[in-house]
Amino acid sequence: MKIAVFLSRFPYPLIKGDKLRAYNQIVQLAKHHEVYLFCLTRSSIAPSDIACLQPFCKQIELARLNPFVSLLNVLRSLFSRLPFQVAFYRSNKVKRQYDAFLTKYKPDVCYHQFVRTAPYAEALCIPSVLDFQDTLSANMFRRAEKSKLLSQKFFFIEAERLKRYEEDMFALFDRTTIITDADRELLSCKRKNEVAIVSNGVSDKYVAAPESIEKKYDVLFCGNMGYKPNIVAALYLLKKIMPLVRAKRPQTTLCIAGVNPPKEVRRFASKLNVIVEKVPDMRQMYLQSRVFVAPMQIGTGLQNKLLEAMACKIPSITSCLANKALMAKDNEQIMIANSESEYAKHIMTLIEDQSLSQTLATNAREYILENFRWEKCNEVLESVLLSASKTK
Repeated sequence: MKIAVFLSRFPYPLIKGDKLRAYNQIVQLAKHHEVYLFCLTRSSIAPSDIACLQPFCKQIELARLNPFVSLLNVLRSLFSRLPFQVAFYRSNKVKRQYDAFLTKYKPDVCYHQFVRTAPYAEALCIPSVLDFQDTLSANMFRRAEKSKLLSQKFFFIEAERLKRYEEDMFALFDRTTIITDADRELLSCKRKNEVAIVSNGVSDKYVAAPESIEKKYDVLFCGNMGYKPNIVAALYLLKKIMPLVRAKRPQTTLCIAGVNPPKEVRRFASKLNVIVEKVPDMRQMYLQSRVFVAPMQIGTGLQNKLLEAMACKIPSITSCLANKALMAKDNEQIMIANSESEYAKHIMTLIEDQSLSQTLATNAREYILENFRWEKCNEVLESVLLSASKTK
């Protein structure tokens, strides 16, 4: 098949979950199909980043969003029912550019990532598939609940708009996908059972048997620190969990790794709290750590950080919320915590009980390799794209 992939941002470097998903899907699709990549961008893309995608794409085209137009669209959307993020990414000029791109390369099917790209699928004669990824409306509702009064109203409005807009996607796209069954259940759509589950996976470097490396950190948390759910989790770990751990084990070290940490996270940097902004190889960070903790409080979807840590045989602890998507067995493949005291208890247990730690880590790796390999995940995506390509 000839597949046009439409993304709301360039999928490299791999510093965000959606970029990681898009990149690995493109790599897998390119093995058997022709991929034509069309990306929105808000800034110039480094030639070295483009070069990382070129081996897998027949053609790459970038469409620069005008920041003034984006802002104007958001202001106009105040008087409509359109989600603010959809309005922000909408551009008549880019729509014409995309239509010309499709006319030139004549793909068999179009694959769009996120509902924010939906306006570009309007009035297309080519079969199209939408990847919801997560249930963004549910994510916004959770953010609203954790926000202060001023921003709370904004997030509630966006959540309600996204909820309606997600329903509209079934009339616009021929097929739809989402990362987890847990997120599919959160969709407030009558046809949600039609949404195909296309999970995330782990790349080959995490599949390779983890080598033994000297441990540098007791506890690790990582993620894009410009992403609100990661910020909330990091601060929860720093403010609530680690003080309880250090009350009993004062020397316990914590590393928080990820780009763009806000000032509130940075100010906790110390001898015991290491903040690492630039990570050349995330796999090495996992291997240098005794325990991985992902205390997610808001957000939806499958946490790539958990897949990677568990694949590296690092014993991991997370919340019920994050495990809804992962579906790992508590106390067998992962440890679940529902309060700061439970997190602290689990951290201490895994640091001190090497036998339990090793058993949990081994079971976790087996679970990930059996269920979350990109090759396996992409078989489902290919079948969805093929099915859609036959609809028009």
